[in-house]
Amino acid sequence: MSRTKKIQVTLEEGKYHELTRIARRDGKKLAGLVRESIEKYCLTPEAERAKRKALEKLLSLDATPVPDIYGDWKHQYGGLKTSIKKDKT
Repeated sequence: MSRTKKIQVTLEEGKYHELTRIARRDGKKLAGLVRESIEKYCLTPEAERAKRKALEKLLSLDATPVPDIYGDWKHQYGGLKTSIKKDKT
């Protein structure tokens, strides 16, 4: 189970009562309603923005040429992996 942190939010009385009414109507506790709202309106859109940014970055990369012969590419790639391993040691 992940660790949790407690926050405190101050609301105008009318907004507090309206949220309480919504929570009651939906059969939820007020804290659950607030957590769901944060997830839906803040965290999920932020995750989607991060995915979109990563995809845009991938799509902006220059095209890589496709080898005509797979065996040649495999040989070149194998040599590249070997040289990288030697550089790390």
